[in-house]
Amino acid sequence: MGRPRLLYVASSFPYGQNDTFFGPEVRELVRQGVEVRVIPVRPRGPLTTPDAEWLTVRKPLLDVEIACAAVRELLRSPIAVWSALMLLHRSPTPNVLLRNLVAFPKALWLAQIARARRADHIHAHWAGPPSTVALIASRLSGVPWSFTAHLADIQARNLLYEKCASAVFIRFIAYAMQDLMRQSAPGVDESRWVVLRLGIELPPPRRGPPPSNTPPVILFAARFDPEKRHATLIDAVASLVREGEQLELWLAGTGRLLREVRQQVRNLGLANRVRFLGYVRNAEILEWLEGGRIDVVALPSEWEGVPVSLIEALANGVPAVASDVGGVAELVGGGCGLLVPPGDADALAQGIRQLLHTPSLRDEVSRAGRARVEQEFAVERVVGQLRGLLGFRPAP
Repeated sequence: MGRPRLLYVASSFPYGQNDTFFGPEVRELVRQGVEVRVIPVRPRGPLTTPDAEWLTVRKPLLDVEIACAAVRELLRSPIAVWSALMLLHRSPTPNVLLRNLVAFPKALWLAQIARARRADHIHAHWAGPPSTVALIASRLSGVPWSFTAHLADIQARNLLYEKCASAVFIRFIAYAMQDLMRQSAPGVDESRWVVLRLGIELPPPRRGPPPSNTPPVILFAARFDPEKRHATLIDAVASLVREGEQLELWLAGTGRLLREVRQQVRNLGLANRVRFLGYVRNAEILEWLEGGRIDVVALPSEWEGVPVSLIEALANGVPAVASDVGGVAELVGGGCGLLVPPGDADALAQGIRQLLHTPSLRDEVSRAGRARVEQEFAVERVVGQLRGLLGFRPAP
C-alpha cells in the first residue's frame, strides 16, 4: 500500500499568526509517512511556517479556478450541491451563515481536489468555516472527515449538531472544551468525541535548575485582546515593584488593546520595567525559553483552551503561573505550575513572588511540568494516536 493521503484544512496555516501552533503536528505527520496537503480556507498574512509551504495548496476564497470547479460540481451533482447549500441555512446566526456561504465555493473545489488526489481522509482544524468546508467536501466526495475543535470556534455554534453527527471523530485538546461544546450545543451527539492534546516538539531536558536571571524576566506572549487580561498582569507587576521587587515584564504580541495597555504602564510608572516586543516569531520565543532567558511565564487570561505558550514553557522547564480557566488546569494543575483565580492581581503577584523566591518550588514545578508535557503533549505520541483515529496504519 502507498502512503495514506490526508487533506489538512485550516483557517490560514501556514500563513498569518493564528494557526502557527499546527506546525509540529503537520511536520510529524509527514515524518510518520502521511502524504499531507494543507488547505488554508482563507490564506492571509505573511508566511509564518516556511517549512510547510511546499505542502500547501494556496488558493483564495474565490478565484476563476474555484468558481469553475464550483460550476463543474453543480453540473455533476446538482441535487447533492443544492442539499449541501440548504444545510448551511441551519447556521445559528446571520453572521455564521454569511461566513459559511462565502466559503461554499471553496468547499465544492475541495470536493474535486479530494477525488482527484484520492484522499483517504479530510481533517479540519477549528469548528468554524474550516470544518464547514471539510463537511461539505466530504458529503460531495465521499471521503471521510473529522475535525479538531478549540475554543472560540465552539462558542460560535457553527453547525455543531450537523458536524458532530457526520464526522468520523471530533477531537478536543482539553476536557474543558468538551464541556464547552455541551454548553454551546445541548444534546449534541457525543458518541465520537475524543480528547487528544495538541502536540509539540520536545526540546532536550533541561540540565540543572530552572533559569535565574538578574533581574528576573516574566514573559506573557498573547494578543492584546480583552480576554487576555493584560491589565491584571500589569497591576500585579506594579504591586511587586512597589514592594521592592526587581524584575522585567516582557509582553510579546499585537492587538487592539495595545495602546490602552501602554497607557496603563505609563500611568503606573512602569515604563522601565515593561518591554513591549510586538509580534515575535514562535521560533524566537522558543530560543528564549531554551536559552534560559525567561524565569517565569505568566498567563492572566479570563478564558483559554490549553495555551501552547504554557505547554512550551513547561517543556523547557520554565515555571508558570496562570489563571485557573478553561483547560489550563489540565496542564498546570497537580503541581505542574501555580493556578490563581482569574482577574485576581494580588494572587497573580503572590504566585510570581513564590516562584521567584522559592528555589525548591521552582525546581519541583519545573520537573513536574516537563513530565506532564512528555506524557501528554509530545508530538510523536500525539500524531501516533491521531493516525489511528484517521484510520491509517501505524507508522513503520
